[in-house]
Parts: sequence; structure tokens; C-alpha cells
Amino acid sequence: MTPANDFTKHGYRDVLSRLLQRGYNCRSYDDVRKDRADLIVRHDIDFSPADALPIAAIEQKLGVFSTYFFLARSPFYSLDDQATRTVFGELFSLGHDVGLHFDAARYADDETVLEQAALDECELLERYTDRPVRVISFHRPAAELLNRSSTIAGRLHTYQPAFFKEIGYCSDSSGRWRHGHPLNHPAVAEGHALQLLTHPIWWANDDAGNREQALDRLAKQYDPSIRLSIAETVTGYDAQSGRIVE
Repeated sequence: MTPANDFTKHGYRDVLSRLLQRGYNCRSYDDVRKDRADLIVRHDIDFSPADALPIAAIEQKLGVFSTYFFLARSPFYSLDDQATRTVFGELFSLGHDVGLHFDAARYADDETVLEQAALDECELLERYTDRPVRVISFHRPAAELLNRSSTIAGRLHTYQPAFFKEIGYCSDSSGRWRHGHPLNHPAVAEGHALQLLTHPIWWANDDAGNREQALDRLAKQYDPSIRLSIAETVTGYDAQSGRIVE
């Protein structure tokens, strides 16, 4: 097995290959069973849409399908950009799906407001993809959104108990396995369902776990002030030094 910090395309391929070798099969959110070796593969696109493509290609070659969640409003990319729309088309051609990455913190902490905002953003994304948005993932969710059992804007969301509490959950948030390496997860040891969340920025450019290098490459594409936006997204990132302190 590749080292736990091998955040490269090869490392990602190895994780998926070994899960498949253990009998895992990809499932959509509406077709997962907790007592079965079901694998939900999810990607939150916080930064560069283009980083999704090498990851999507690896998955397609392995027979894996996943859902890529995009922000409707982001300082790093726009749904209206031709480059972003090209990524949508490539993802669909590779057999993947697109969902909404919803930043609830942008709106008032009111159920009616959040419902309408999520609906508006879903409809916006649907206009650019010409596909229905079936699932929503929350961007840096507040505690009260975790294990929220109800749908939002009439859609499933990735933190419902059926996908977050009742099955295994493993995330590479901030460029580290926050819940231990997926292959060491208790759910995998038992052959039970797993939701695997990754962020392509950590894998697509073969930085091998060097998170500061990955973020520095990103920052150089923008005005220096973009580091403040990075700090709002990546836990522990210091906008002044460009380092992650945890």
C-alpha cells in the first residue's frame, strides 16, 4: 500500500484499487446500503475545477463513478466561465455526476432562507449543466447541519445520517485523512458501506502531501489577497506565511 501521505494521482488510484479489491462497488446516494460493501465517492471542488479532470479519468479507468460538488459562488471560479462549463461536459462524458456545494454561512441562519437559497443555487447550477442536481454537500458545515436528517431544497445532502453516521465516513479535509486512512476504517474492516470524500486540489498535481506547495501554486494564479479566501476554506492556513499550522 502506498504511504498514507501519498496525496498523488498514483496514491489516489491505489486507494480506489484496494477498495475495489476488497469487494467494494460504487453506489449513488439513493442506492446505498449500510450493511453492504457500498462505496460513495464524493469530491468537493473548493478551488480549481480543472483539478477534477485527472481524478475523474483515473476513476473512469477503474470503473468508478463519483459526484463532483461545485460552489455556485466562489472567489476561485465561476459557473459562467467557459473553462468550468467544459469541465462539466468532461465529467459527464466520463460517467460522473455533478452536485451543489452549498455554503450555508453566506446566508442568514433561518430555515426558510436556507431552503430558498439552496433551491436558487441548484437551479443556477442546473442551467449551466443542463442536468438535474440530485444531491447537495455543505461547504464547511456548521455543527447543526451535520446529521441533519431532513432534505434541503428537496434534495438529499451528504451529511444526512444515512451517509454520515450510519455508514463509514472518511475525508481528506485540509489535505490530511481526518478519520484515518480509508483502508484502516472500521467500516472497511467489516465490509460495510463507506462515503469517501476527497478534494482534488490535494491529489491532482502530485504534491505528495505538501499542502503548502499545492496552495502556493493556487495562490499564484490570483491577486495576493486571495490568500485570505484560502484561509477561510482551509483549516489552519495562515494567509500571511502561506503555511498550515495545526
